[in-house]
This record gives sequence, C-alpha cells and structure tokens, in this order.
Amino acid sequence: MHGSLRPMMLAKRCGTYREQPAPLSLAAHVECLWSHSLPQAQPAPMAVVPDGCVDIIWSQRGLVVAGPDRTAAFPVIDPGATLVGLRFRAGIASSWLSAPLGALTGSVVPLDAFWGADARQLHQRMIDAENTAARASILAETAVHRLAAVTGPPADIVACLAQLRRRHPPESDNPIRLLAETTGTSARTLRRHCHEHFGYGAKTLERILRLQRFLAACAADEQPGLTALALDAGYADQAHLSREARELTSLSPREIRAQLAG
Repeated sequence: MHGSLRPMMLAKRCGTYREQPAPLSLAAHVECLWSHSLPQAQPAPMAVVPDGCVDIIWSQRGLVVAGPDRTAAFPVIDPGATLVGLRFRAGIASSWLSAPLGALTGSVVPLDAFWGADARQLHQRMIDAENTAARASILAETAVHRLAAVTGPPADIVACLAQLRRRHPPESDNPIRLLAETTGTSARTLRRHCHEHFGYGAKTLERILRLQRFLAACAADEQPGLTALALDAGYADQAHLSREARELTSLSPREIRAQLAG
C-alpha cells in the first residue's frame, strides 16, 4: 500500500489526462502537448514514471521545467488543479534550455531560470487565457517562435537513441564501447554527450525505454501473459521485469497492468 491507505497510482490514471499532437513544425522536437486535471478530492498518491523526456509544465503557481528522472517522481499537486505541459522528445531539451540536462536530473526548476523575462510573460499570458485549450495553444505558439534559435542534438546522440530504442540491442559486456563504435565517437565523448542531452548515461536510458515499451504493451487491447510481455519489451524474463518495474516505478508489473488496462 506504499505507506498509504490508498494504493499508489500511475499519474496518468489520476483525474483526467489528455495528450494532443504538437504542430507539425515542432514534431521533430516535441512529443506532445498535454493537460492533466486533478480531481477536487485529494488524489491518491501518484507516481510519474520516467520516460526519458523533459517537460515544460504550467500551473497557476508558474511555469517550471521538469528534468529527466531516473526513477518515478511522486509530486504533490493541489486537488482540482489543472496542469498544461509540453513534452520534449528524448535528447532534445538541452538545446531548448541552453543547459546540460545532467544538472536537471530529478529536479523541477522555474522556467525563467532558462528563458528569463520571456517565461514570466508566457506565464501571464497563460493565466489570462480563457481555458486549458487556449493555454496549450499559447505554449505551442511560443515554442514555434523559439524554434529558429534551436539546434538539434549531435549525430552521436541521434544514433545512440536509435540503437537504444531497439527491443533487443546487441549484447555486450561494455555497452558504451559498443554504442561508441556504432555512433563513430569515443566512449568518453559519448558518455559526456549522454549526460548532457539525456541527463544520465545510456544504460539508464535503455532501462527507461524498455519500461516504456512494457507500459505501451499493457495499455494495448490484446494482452498476453506477463512473461510474453516481458520478453517482447526486451527483458530477459518475468523476474527481470519485476525487479525493474519495482525499482523504476515502485509498482509491480501486475499493478501497472491492472491500472493501464482499466
């Protein structure tokens, strides 16, 4: 019960969570825009599962950047609050913030630390907006206006991410060296670039991407047994899945599956 009378819930299962595609001009940089309205009653304890991404999040309290997480975060949000967010794709946010993500891992930082007065003006515009949809549009519009000043991640980060997204990457006793050979860079440079653009090393990101494959499979209509789900996501076996799920989310695979299938 995670120290509470109510069980821990995946954040997306608390209240009303919705995603919408980013404008086409932002599609290479932004995974989605989203809104999350919490119930008026005190919500159950929530787990925000790591996904390799960085979000800009608006609430009545202000605009913040939620850095990349190694394990689940457990935010406490006011009952009835509505959040609006923009989720950067993995490896992208460093260029938008002009900051290495290693300094933001596991942190929530005010957006004006990166965008200065522009962030404060954006917050005021979003406060003045009529509704949640208008706030999401303002956030997307601001990102479009800033796009011209943004450069993409280096080629080795793009290649590294593509390799890690494979369900069954090549086995190696030194995955960083293998990735370095694949991406055409040195292991030392790749490690530095991973911490700068992902917020942690390639091995941590690999664990997170594997977990996300399992979550996606749990949310699908057709669901085989946990062993089959584990193998399809890239785990060695069901026990491997169970250990990783607990460490990264605080929930068991069965708890995750029950919540996402509901």
